Amino acid sequence: MNRLFGQSKGSAVPKPTLTDTAATLDSRVETLNKQIATIDQELQAYSKLPPARKAGQKARAMGLLSKKKMYERQRMTIEGQASNIGATAFAVSNIETQKQIFTGLKDAKKQLVKGYKDLKPEKVESLMDDLDDQLLDQEEMNDMFSRPIGQDTYMTDADLESELAGLAEAEFDMGPNAMLDDLHAPTVPAHTLDGGRAGVSTTKDGVMVDEFGLPKLPASGMKN
Repeated sequence: MNRLFGQSKGSAVPKPTLTDTAATLDSRVETLNKQIATIDQELQAYSKLPPARKAGQKARAMGLLSKKKMYERQRMTIEGQASNIGATAFAVSNIETQKQIFTGLKDAKKQLVKGYKDLKPEKVESLMDDLDDQLLDQEEMNDMFSRPIGQDTYMTDADLESELAGLAEAEFDMGPNAMLDDLHAPTVPAHTLDGGRAGVSTTKDGVMVDEFGLPKLPASGMKN
């Protein structure tokens, strides 16, 4: 009847998707794996037979081995097909992901253009300059408000030095430059060098002294 009148659109069989095809191929691979495992069991049993019985079962063992090779070739072919199906399915799904990325970037671009419409570099620079000026003014105002009032707190460096000098004079009975006046280099001895020895030896209470008045040790008293 369907050949005469056709089928309605509502009863049309849906086309298999790549996912359905991949599932079918996986099922076929699983079936082949079971068949190969069964043959392996029979071949292992054959290998354990005594030599006399092996001769009678050799033809069957050869047939099982040939069938195993055929199943392995079929499995390899189906696995290659499944790999291609998987790569294609990934590419198809990736297209949808790329479309979503494109749409998201397109919307983000619109938002950026709209957001930066009134945000110009020169306006930002002018705003930062104004803020800098305002902060400087605020710092100056803070200094003004924190200044002590009702007392004379303005002193120059000269005033501070004069006050410190007065404190030193009152406490130590020194003039302003007394410390500087006391700092002078020692005088250079006027005596000439004699035989590699400095100054002229003199005696003090029977002890040899140098030009500074310090006792001198005789050369024989020096030990290496």
